[in-house]
Amino acid sequence: SSGINAEYGGGYKATMDYPGCLFYEEFMKLNPDAKVVLTVRDSPEAWVKSVNDTIFHLHAATNWFSWKLQGMVLKLFESDHMSVIFEIMASQEKHGVQPRDPKTDLAQMYTDWVNRVKETVPAEKLLVFNVKEGWKPLCDFLGVPVPDTTFHRSNRTEKRINKTHEQKRKAL
Repeated sequence: SSGINAEYGGGYKATMDYPGCLFYEEFMKLNPDAKVVLTVRDSPEAWVKSVNDTIFHLHAATNWFSWKLQGMVLKLFESDHMSVIFEIMASQEKHGVQPRDPKTDLAQMYTDWVNRVKETVPAEKLLVFNVKEGWKPLCDFLGVPVPDTTFHRSNRTEKRINKTHEQKRKAL
């Protein structure tokens, strides 16, 4: 069994967001029929603003020890999946750059990531998707009917900031 499957992917049928997205190539090898949904923003600059206002701002750990410590605290007081995320962040720079380094061009990092996924995932297995498009392209790609409900967008910046502050309060 693959290390990624045994350690992080065992028993699951899907993954989303970070850090699972870092392993999309390994997951595709485990399941050659898998489909990949690459979510994109309106522009690289929009993505940079979003991560700076949420993830980088709220998780201001700048070194290995800080990530490791946050992971241990979360393991004690929060769900186990968050501690796994911090463990991965502490153990590697899988994307090849350090996003919190001020010299890193985050807009270019985003663009490189989008291009890499487009180049490595077969076109028939890839949907490049902006959530503003709603249900139809996503459901068409997955071969399921479009639900008769509004497309829910729960990962907005202000909601994410409030949720992360709440998680930190619980952990402390």
